[in-house]
Amino acid sequence: MERKILVAIGNTELDNITVKYLGNLYQGRHDVIFDLLSVVPIQGVTASQQLLGDSNSIAISHPSALRKKAVAERHLSALKKKIHESGFGEEQVRCDAVFALTSVAVTLLQSGQSGLYDAIILAKRDISGLQKMLATSISTILWQKDHSIPLWIVSGKPAGRHFLVPVDCSIHTLNALDHLGFMLQGSEKADITLFHSCSLLADKRITPIEDFHDKWGKEWCDQHMKKDKDGRFHFHAAKQILKENNIPIERIHCIQQQSGIEPAQVINREMKKHTYSTIVMGRRLDKEKNIFKGVSDRVLANINNTALWVVG
Repeated sequence: MERKILVAIGNTELDNITVKYLGNLYQGRHDVIFDLLSVVPIQGVTASQQLLGDSNSIAISHPSALRKKAVAERHLSALKKKIHESGFGEEQVRCDAVFALTSVAVTLLQSGQSGLYDAIILAKRDISGLQKMLATSISTILWQKDHSIPLWIVSGKPAGRHFLVPVDCSIHTLNALDHLGFMLQGSEKADITLFHSCSLLADKRITPIEDFHDKWGKEWCDQHMKKDKDGRFHFHAAKQILKENNIPIERIHCIQQQSGIEPAQVINREMKKHTYSTIVMGRRLDKEKNIFKGVSDRVLANINNTALWVVG
C-alpha cells in the first residue's frame, strides 16, 4: 500500500535536512509519495480581498509575493533533484508552491487535512527562549492545533534508522505503533526499541480491553493483548502490531526502565544514552488533560539530531 507524506518546505537550509532524513528512511522503496509544499504568504491583504478568496488573482497586485513564489519554485526544483538522486522515481515526488491569504501554518494544516496524507513532516528551528516568547513557529502551531494527522518534526541531523517507542497500556501507544508499522511496513533495515518507564510519575492506568475492540476487533484483542509478567500488556501487543506489518522480530527490542521520577526525563535520558534517529509517541487528546499532559512537549523541547513522530 502506498504511503503519502506532505513535506512542508520553509525555503531554508533546514529543508535539505528534511529531504535527507526522508531519503535515508525510504531509500530503495517505491511505495512512498512525497508532496513538497512551499507556502508563500501574501502580506498586506485587505479584508475585502480575503473575501474574494482567489489568492492567485490577489498576488498579481503584490510583486513581492510573486518574486517569493519564483524563489520558492527554484528551491523546490533543487530539492526534487536531490530526492531523485537518492533513487526515487519521477512519479514519487510532487512539488507545489502556493500563495496563502492566511498564515503558513493554517494553509499547511488545510492542505494536510484535504490531501489524505499519512503524515506531515517539517524541520524544527532551534530558537532561544526570548525568541520563543516573541514568535510562534510553524511547527509549534501545527503541534498545538492539529491532532488528526501524524506530525513528524525533524531537529538537527538525525542519522540511521533506530526508532525509540515509549509504550504503556494506553490506546495512544498502540495507535502510534500502528502508524509506525504502516509507515515502515516490510522494512528489514529499521531497528525498533520498545521502551517502558516505571518512573514515579508515569501514568500507570490500564485502558480497558473493550476500548480497543473498535479498531482491532475483539478476537485480536483477546489473543494478543495478554498481560506481561508485571500485569500489563504493553510489550506483547506492541510487538504483535509490528510483526503484522512484516517487521522482523529480531529487529524489535524491549527495554524496561525501573528508575526515574518523570516520564519525559526518563525518555530523554534513554535518548541520550543510545543513538536513536527517531522517537515515536502517542499523544493524549485535549479532553484527557491531567498532570501527565505534556510528556511529548517536554520530549520535543529536548530533542537534538532526532526526529519526533507524534500520533494523536
